Amino acid sequence: GEVDATVESTGSNTFFGKTATMLQSAGGLGHLQKILMGIVIALVSISLVLCITMLGYLLGYGREPFKEALTFVVVVLVVSIPIAIEIVVTTTLALGSRELSGHGAIVTRLASIEEMAGMNMLCSDKTGTL
Repeated sequence: GEVDATVESTGSNTFFGKTATMLQSAGGLGHLQKILMGIVIALVSISLVLCITMLGYLLGYGREPFKEALTFVVVVLVVSIPIAIEIVVTTTLALGSRELSGHGAIVTRLASIEEMAGMNMLCSDKTGTL
């Protein structure tokens, strides 16, 4: 038989295209990133309080010149900011990704490893799509 059809939408304007666009744009902060951000904020806050206290002590009781005391406090503040925490977490997730690839899993985002770890139930269709 024959049929005449009219195409109303293609690509990202279709239902499946909109779904794919939503999945790709779902960046945001994952659970692990939120926890790490909280830890970093807490550590920086504690560091700031301790550095201000240290500056007061050096100027008051230590009788250090202001320039030397400020230089020392700035160095301590810069050293105390936890920059390497992101590197350690990324390395750990990359090692987990390598371990999962040994079992045949394909990992496209490192954050998905942490998100999968928090699942109670995982559903898949006959093609293996999660």
